[in-house]
Amino acid sequence: MSAGTAVDQVTLARAAMLRHPDGSLTGTAAAVLWGAGAAVADVTTTTELSGLTEVLVPGAGIRSRGDLDVRRAALPQDEVVTWPDGSDGAVLRLTSPARTVLEVARRLPTVEAVVVADALARRCGLGGADVVALADRHTGERGMARVRAAAALMNPRTDTPRRTRVRLGVLSARLPTPVVGAVVTVAATEEVVAELDLAWPGTRGGVLVDRDPADAWSRAGALLDHGWEVVSLGAGGEQPVAQVVERIVAFSARLDRLRWRDVPDMRGRLPRRPSAPRLWV
Repeated sequence: MSAGTAVDQVTLARAAMLRHPDGSLTGTAAAVLWGAGAAVADVTTTTELSGLTEVLVPGAGIRSRGDLDVRRAALPQDEVVTWPDGSDGAVLRLTSPARTVLEVARRLPTVEAVVVADALARRCGLGGADVVALADRHTGERGMARVRAAAALMNPRTDTPRRTRVRLGVLSARLPTPVVGAVVTVAATEEVVAELDLAWPGTRGGVLVDRDPADAWSRAGALLDHGWEVVSLGAGGEQPVAQVVERIVAFSARLDRLRWRDVPDMRGRLPRRPSAPRLWV
């Protein structure tokens, strides 16, 4: 490595493999190499694992130093993946996607762990059941309850870290569980109308999060024509997640009022005519 080379997490991971050839990269470093770099960048800025490269080594006499965290662990063969790294024949050893989620979830707060887990699930075709099965294999080890909690919240259809945080905020607010990435179609023809980031089909309400205004208006217009109520929030990502969740809670309350307003009273009379669907702003 030349003196001018920037030492990022990937560079440190490759250096760790030279020092511990029998070890396996894990945690956020492995998640970056699996393609979840954006999610890792989102979570590590606010956690103690910022820039930390974790390596699991089967033997004794291990030592951590600086940003290299080396721990002892003998990994089963199906929890390690190897591939060539570059033209010099070097080989990287990474924990499997499921084991990577396990290591991330046992060390990070649940919300941060789910942000990374969603990205890995989307990139690697991973499901929460895969992580739970692995946690069951390691029952009795530290942090398995946290791993199972994170696995229960994973959803591969959540396509950005902020949308994962909004989805988890909605669940924390005790709203009904939304359908993630719901594709609305015309029943008669199965023609696709539009896709919503979060949707409640029972009340025909949906949320668009961080969509470009032109894209949001296009989607919302098609959905309004088919009887959906829509709210578009957080364009450009400038709204704090907590504020986005508060506005979704208010939107959900409006949907409930609309639903009850359109229910006949005991004499079969409607209090007022049902309102036309609209885009909530």
